[in-house]
Amino acid sequence: MKYNFHTHSGYDDGREGMQEYVETAIEKGFVAIGLSGHQPLPFDNEWSLPKKDYPDYLAEAKRLREQYRDQIDVYIGLEMDYIPGFSEDFRGFRKEAGLDYVIGSVHLVMKPGSDNTADIWFIDGPREGYIEGIQRIFGGDIKAAVEAYYSQQREMVSTQKPDIIGHLDKVNMHNKRELFDTSSSWYQKAVDDLLDAVKEHDTIVELNTRGVYTGKTEEYFPSKEILQKCIDRDIRLMVNTDAHHPSQLDKHFDRAVMQLKNMGLERIHTPFFESAL
Repeated sequence: MKYNFHTHSGYDDGREGMQEYVETAIEKGFVAIGLSGHQPLPFDNEWSLPKKDYPDYLAEAKRLREQYRDQIDVYIGLEMDYIPGFSEDFRGFRKEAGLDYVIGSVHLVMKPGSDNTADIWFIDGPREGYIEGIQRIFGGDIKAAVEAYYSQQREMVSTQKPDIIGHLDKVNMHNKRELFDTSSSWYQKAVDDLLDAVKEHDTIVELNTRGVYTGKTEEYFPSKEILQKCIDRDIRLMVNTDAHHPSQLDKHFDRAVMQLKNMGLERIHTPFFESAL
């Protein structure tokens, strides 16, 4: 059963209209597709939905759900960034718009104790900016920076209760095995503490394939080690490709499913259905 609940169209930082995504999903034999633009944020940026376009995004998504209802299940969601003190409550967005689901993600790490946008570390841009942020915001303390990332995710899961947690260990994307050791005890504890919260709140963890098919990483998000921790804890898992173009809707989907099956997983889950592997 092919599906994808992590997609970005021309409304935010993806390419092509949402209709192209839905029609491509139908052509590829998907049973469902989720539309998950980045939610509007209270400051200027290059990737999220502009606030003025948000009503059009919702209207178009609802139109597509109705137009193609006999061919595919279309779900309306958002990928929502949790930034303490800045982002709006996920539940408010969800209730106001009648969203079907929310992916909770952290791309912007707030320095603990600060309320200044100058103290936000952007982990998803060029590597140079990633490293510069560690130096400027965290005084070069990579351990403090990475622990802040995992702590912010843990707080997001506990307070915002997203349906899915997006690319759980994306902080490792620019690491390249040079800046910190993922086998270290402090890193493992940060991951374990987050997974404890994920299990407590029954959040679905996505296996996100985008890093591999774009050539940015050697492993999916999260790593095999973290995926195994999820399986051992009986945390629900799903596969998403984080598509930014319709052609990416099933990039590495089958490979990712096979990886999970080889690791001993028997079923994958979405917020709306489950499927045997």
